[in-house]
Amino acid sequence: GVANIVFGTGPTVGTALIEHPDVKVISFTGSTTTGSKVAELGGKHLKKISLEMGGKNAVIVMDDADLQLATEGILWSAFGTAGQRCTACSRVIVHKDVREELEKRLLDEMQKLTIGDGLGDGVKIGPVINKAALEKINHYVQIGKQEGATLLAGGRILSEPPYDKGFYYEPTLFTNVKPDMIIAQEEIFGPVVSLIEVASLDEAIEVNNGVKFGLSSSIFSQDVNTIFRAQRDLDTGIVYVNAGTTGAEIHLPFGGTKGTGNGHRDSGVAALDVYTEWKSIYVDYSGKLQRAQIDTE
Repeated sequence: GVANIVFGTGPTVGTALIEHPDVKVISFTGSTTTGSKVAELGGKHLKKISLEMGGKNAVIVMDDADLQLATEGILWSAFGTAGQRCTACSRVIVHKDVREELEKRLLDEMQKLTIGDGLGDGVKIGPVINKAALEKINHYVQIGKQEGATLLAGGRILSEPPYDKGFYYEPTLFTNVKPDMIIAQEEIFGPVVSLIEVASLDEAIEVNNGVKFGLSSSIFSQDVNTIFRAQRDLDTGIVYVNAGTTGAEIHLPFGGTKGTGNGHRDSGVAALDVYTEWKSIYVDYSGKLQRAQIDTE
């Protein structure tokens, strides 16, 4: 009874759990749209609701960045687990002075990525979870092309052998992406990255914060003043310095701002507030308290 797993869909099992009087806390991980419905239904029953929802995470690469380090961080954050992580990088906000060089480095390294069975030796990119996810990713890629973004690499469903027994999508890289394009605003949840050019740190922070999500962000720079400004001004629950956007440490709070969550945090001591209740105890010592009898026999 410590842990129980119940299989079923959200509308059936999820709704039943939220409405059941014996379930005091609901911790939900999923889309922002569904999370909003969970919060609405849970609120009717005065449930404590912890939401971990969408993300549109960005890596900022400044003009003084170590581009090799940035390339490695972007590749793992964007294409590891085929982009199917809430903290996956889906935007690269790059300073105009190093954009072309970063593009070249990314393209060179993307050609080396091996795609296949995730259990195979040397495989870097596995399949996405199902056909619906595959079609959703491809739909967003077509939108990106229609919006006028430049497709530098990828953009195809892989269905020929040896990819005919899974749901594989090529690692995809867009450039000339504008911050307000759909592919730069909505969560794709696949191996698709958009490069957005900026001219300054202020613009980079503005672009980073200009989405409805606020989970994870990253900045590559060797300037300590730049780094500390980013740490202060990036509106995300997690900020990485000279590292990608993915990952979590069990001792640190995990969660985000805006459409990513409702203020609660998993992991770390902050998680205790979600799964426990505070109780304040007041003791008046002005009167006589009966001393407890201790049996010494």
